[in-house]
Amino acid sequence: MTRAVLAVTLIIYHLLALCTGVDATCEACPNCDYEQISPSQGDACLNYWTCSGDTISCYYPSVANPGTYTGCSYSASAVSSCFSQQCMHTYPTMFGKSQGWGLTGGPSNICFSVAGVNDGCQPGNDPYSFGLGACTASYGYVGGVNSGLLKRNESMD
Repeated sequence: MTRAVLAVTLIIYHLLALCTGVDATCEACPNCDYEQISPSQGDACLNYWTCSGDTISCYYPSVANPGTYTGCSYSASAVSSCFSQQCMHTYPTMFGKSQGWGLTGGPSNICFSVAGVNDGCQPGNDPYSFGLGACTASYGYVGGVNSGLLKRNESMD
């Protein structure tokens, strides 16, 4: 009898975990890109994202063209494995190695070559949920540090 109760409890737990998103895993936009605002301010960071089908597009304020955004698109059709020390530090691991969707659009000198995997699907930079097999929404605004429109300093002209 105890084994039957334990088995039913485990089945219910796993069903609830799937239905409520507990232990969910998402594809995440990189927090920032490689375009440096200044040595003291750091890199431009994620402002908003869009998601459609198996493609996510991440938008960062452009340093070269203030008032515009640089788009970096990643797709499930371009799955990438990253083994570099920086990538292992930046992205959580999945099945013992970092997995992420590969870059399919955007400047390769500014965009990360791979989007990341985020266990938990909690931050606002998670456009695609593997548990749902779909976008978490069609778009999302992040608006964190270094993510706003960059403006030229008028006093420097």
